[in-house]
Amino acid sequence: MKKPNIRIPNIKDILLSVVGAMLCGVGCGFINSSQLGFDAIGLFYDGIRALLNLSTTEIGTASYIVCAVLTVFLLIVDRKYVSIGSLIYIIFYGAFANLGSAALAMMIPEPRLAIQILIAALGLLLLYVGISIYITIDIGVDVFTGVTLWLNNITGKPFKLVKIIFDLAIAVSGYIMGGTFGVLTLVTVVAGGPCVDFLTKRFQKIYFKEKINF
Repeated sequence: MKKPNIRIPNIKDILLSVVGAMLCGVGCGFINSSQLGFDAIGLFYDGIRALLNLSTTEIGTASYIVCAVLTVFLLIVDRKYVSIGSLIYIIFYGAFANLGSAALAMMIPEPRLAIQILIAALGLLLLYVGISIYITIDIGVDVFTGVTLWLNNITGKPFKLVKIIFDLAIAVSGYIMGGTFGVLTLVTVVAGGPCVDFLTKRFQKIYFKEKINF
C-alpha cells in the first residue's frame, strides 16, 4: 500500500475522521466485551493495561499511553504520518473504547457463546471499517496503521504481508505483558491485513470516484 499523501482537511474530512475513530473505539470495546480475545492491537493495549494494573474496562486509557509513545516515534521517523487526523483518532478512540467496554459489561455481564461471537464479529467490522476510513480520507492515519505503512514503505513488501507480520509481533508482545489471548487473536492476525486492504480499496473508489492501485 502506498504512503498516504496527507491533504489539508475540510469539514467533511474532519467529521469522517471523528466517525472513523469512534467506530474503531467502539469496535475495540465490543471485542473486549466478547471475552474471546483481542485483535493484535487490542491485545497489545490489554497487555499495557495489565502491566499498569488498570481495570478491564480501562483499555482506552492504555491506548492513550501507547498512542502517545508511537506518535513521538512517527514524528521522528516520518512526521507525514502524524496530523490532525492522527490526533482525532487518539482522542476519540480511547474514550469510545472505554465507553464500549463499560456499556457492554453493564448490559451483558456474562454473554453466551453465540452472543460472544456476534459481539466479536460486530466489533471487528466496526474496527476495520474505522481504520479503512482513515486511510481513505488521507489526512492522517491511526498510529498503528502509520507504523505499518512506514514499515511497508521502507521494506517494499506488500501491505498485507507487512501487516500480518506486524500484527503477530505486537500480539506476542501484548500476550507476554499479560494481555488476554483468544481464538479471535489468531483470526485477526491472519484476516486483519486483507480485510483492511479490501475495505480501503472500496472506500477509496467511493470517496474519490476512481480506482486507486495499491
